[in-house]
Amino acid sequence: MRMVVDNKDPRNLHFVLFLPLFLAGIDVTFANFFYIALGFAPTPEALKDLVSYGTGRWSNTFLPGLAFLYIPLLAWYYPIWRFVATRDAGLKEAVRRRISGLYGAIPLLLAIAFAGKLALHLAVYREVLTLRGFFFLNLPAMLMSLAVQFCFALVVIDNAFRGYAGLLMADLYEREELYRPRTGFNFSILLKVALVLLGTAVTPMLLMYFCARSALGPEHFYVQSMWGLLINSFTPMFLGVTFVLGTIQRPVDGLIEKMRRLASGELDVKTKIYFNDEIAQIKASFNVMAEQLKEREVLRETFGKYVSVEVARKLMRSGGVDLGGEEIEATVLFCDIRNFTPMSETMTPKEVVGFLNLYFSFVTEPIMENHGVINKFMGDAVMAVYTPALGSDDHVGDAVRSALGMRAALRRLNDSGKVRQDVRFGIGIQTGTMVAGNIGTLARAEYTVIGDTVNVAARLESATKEHGVDILVSRPVYERVKDAFAGRAEFRSVGPVGLKGKSAPVELYSIA
Repeated sequence: MRMVVDNKDPRNLHFVLFLPLFLAGIDVTFANFFYIALGFAPTPEALKDLVSYGTGRWSNTFLPGLAFLYIPLLAWYYPIWRFVATRDAGLKEAVRRRISGLYGAIPLLLAIAFAGKLALHLAVYREVLTLRGFFFLNLPAMLMSLAVQFCFALVVIDNAFRGYAGLLMADLYEREELYRPRTGFNFSILLKVALVLLGTAVTPMLLMYFCARSALGPEHFYVQSMWGLLINSFTPMFLGVTFVLGTIQRPVDGLIEKMRRLASGELDVKTKIYFNDEIAQIKASFNVMAEQLKEREVLRETFGKYVSVEVARKLMRSGGVDLGGEEIEATVLFCDIRNFTPMSETMTPKEVVGFLNLYFSFVTEPIMENHGVINKFMGDAVMAVYTPALGSDDHVGDAVRSALGMRAALRRLNDSGKVRQDVRFGIGIQTGTMVAGNIGTLARAEYTVIGDTVNVAARLESATKEHGVDILVSRPVYERVKDAFAGRAEFRSVGPVGLKGKSAPVELYSIA
C-alpha cells in the first residue's frame, strides 16, 4: 500500500501513523495461520481449544496488539510531529536523533509491543497455562509474527521517511551537513531485500506447506485464513520490493544526472545525503570527487599562471616527478629590460610590480602564440624554451618569430602612453642540445633546462647592450631560419664576438 508522497506537504510524513493498523492485521493473520498450520487439530473447535488451553476464551489480540504498537510509536514520533507542525528549532536535536536512530527504533518499538502481548497472554491464561502448549505453540506463533512485523515495519517506515527526507532534512541540517552521510545504524540494501522476501514469501510458503499437511481439510474455515494470508503477504511483498528498489533507483537516477553535469564541466554540483546506507556512501564519494575536481580546477587556473600547461602535461605523462634530466634539442630565448635599475629607482615598490606586470602582459603573448614555454621570470627578465617535447616542432623558427613579435609588442606598449618613458629590451636566442629535467628535491622541484646552450643564450642577451641592437642570434640559429625568413627579416652579421665562458669567439647576427 504505497502512498504517493508529496514532498511539498509536511503532513504526508504522518503516513507512518498508519503502520500499527497494518502491523496489527499482519499479527493476527500470521499468528492464526500458524495455529492452523502447526496445531494439527482435527477440527476448528479442537484448534480453538488448543489455542485457548480448553478454556474457550479465543483471545482477540488485534485491539490489544494495536494499543501496544501505538503507545510507543506515538511517544517516539511526537517530536517529529511537533517539528513538522511548528519547525521549532528547539526540537531539531531530538528529531535528528529519531531519524538517525530509525533502524534501532523499529525493533525497540516491536519489542515493547511483544512484551505487552506476552504479558497479556500470560494474564489471560495464567490459571490453565501449560509449559508444553506455551513453548511449543503460543510463543513460537508470537515470535514468528514479531519477525514478520519487523520485516514489514522496516520497509514501510523506511519508505515513508525516504520519500519525505528531502524537505525534512533540509530543515534539520545546514547546507554543508547535507553533503555528508548521516550517523547511526543502518541495514544494508541486501538485508532489506532478504527481510522482505523472508517475511512475505518464505514464511507464508512454509505456513501453507504445513497447513496442507494438517488435519483440517479444505472444506473448513482455514480456506478463508488462507486468503487472508495470501493478501497480507504477497501484496506487501510486491510493494516491499518496490519500496526497496525505489530507494535504489531514485538516488541512482539523480546521481547519473549529476555525473552528466559534472562531466560537462559543472564542478559545483553535489548530491544531498539523507541516510547512511550504501547509496549514501556512493553519494559521499561522489561529493568528495566533485570537491576534489573543483579544487584541482582552481589549482590549475591559479598555478597555471606560474607553471606552464605544457610542462604540467609533460610531467603528468611522465607519471611523476623524477629528479634528473634528459638531453633534448631546443632553442632558448632570453629577454631583459635595458636600464631597468635606474628606471625602477624612480618608482615605488607597488609601481615597479605594476609596471612589470604591464610589460610582461605585452611581451609574453608572442612567446605563447609561437609555442614557447615561459620557463621562468627573473626580475625584469624572462626565459622561454622552444622544443618539440613541449609542443614546438619548428623550435628555432618559433623563437625568432617570438622575438619579432615581442619587438612589435614593445612598440605598442611604448605608443600606448601607459609607461613614463620608452622601454627598451635585449633578446638573445641560441639553439642546440641541453638537459631538461626536474631540478631540486622530491619536496620541491622545478622543471627547467640547463647547459651550455642556455648559458650562450643568456650571454647573447647581455651582448645586445654592447652592440646597440635589440635581438642577437647565434650562427646555428641563423643557418636554420635564414631561408624561411628571407624577405621578412634582415639578418646582419655582427662578427665573431667573445662571450664570457667561451674559449672561442661566437659569430653573431642581429635582426633588423
